[in-house]
Amino acid sequence: MTTNNDDVFSQTISVLIVDADTESPDNTQAAFAKMGIGTDCYGNEEQALEMVRLHHARRQEYDLILVDRSLPKKHGPEVVEDIRALLGENITTVIILTDDDEAGGAADADRVGADAFMKKPLSVKTVLEKCRQIADHKKAGLVSDPALLELDGRRILIAEDMTVNAEIVKQLLSMNFMEVDHAKNGLEAVNLFLTSPKGHYDAILMDVRMPIMNGLAATMAIRASEHPDAKTVPIIAMTTNYFDEDVQRSLEAGMNAHLEKPVEPEQIYRTLADLICKNR
Repeated sequence: MTTNNDDVFSQTISVLIVDADTESPDNTQAAFAKMGIGTDCYGNEEQALEMVRLHHARRQEYDLILVDRSLPKKHGPEVVEDIRALLGENITTVIILTDDDEAGGAADADRVGADAFMKKPLSVKTVLEKCRQIADHKKAGLVSDPALLELDGRRILIAEDMTVNAEIVKQLLSMNFMEVDHAKNGLEAVNLFLTSPKGHYDAILMDVRMPIMNGLAATMAIRASEHPDAKTVPIIAMTTNYFDEDVQRSLEAGMNAHLEKPVEPEQIYRTLADLICKNR
């Protein structure tokens, strides 16, 4: 029995819909549901952006975000601008939906960095095909991403109380020619950072649950300090605590990302590369 590539793609795709029309039986969410595709759907722009932020902190981006051009509180293209400001030009496909005025929709999409615009009602198969084409194009551009090459020689501070876990991460970083310092608890991490010269650490990998001082408290102490890199050094949570409220607490403490243990090597590399380059 052969597997249809379209079926595999549609089963694994993660979709966010930002559209105030959630009641009619032929709305965008219902169209996806008819094909067996689950979606997150929000009519409130702020709630939608918060979900984008949480997914981004986990480095588990939506594959497809559909934004209606006419939203009750904020113009759709403005929401797209907010999404692009948060995500940058990564593999997430963002499409503006419009009921009419195709010329205006195309102009909006180009101006705010959307990948395309589409007129409602949607053909989900057409949307998925468009999404796959755009995603393939973007992924092809990431194969030789120079950001990954810039990890060579970077100095990373690891805050981890479990020696075995710390050694595994140290090995992964050393394989990409990064230099590593290890703190056994949050207080030690704060002290190492505060006594380091400006620009010494390119990023901090911070366990959340540690003795003496946990990762959240350590992050807040670093952010509140007078060190010249205090506000800008990327701090990445690595933890088994992975509910939305855990991610939210990490962001509120001043962390830039929240990765679930055990973290995949490519996810560590990609997250470090993205945040270090953004911090330059």
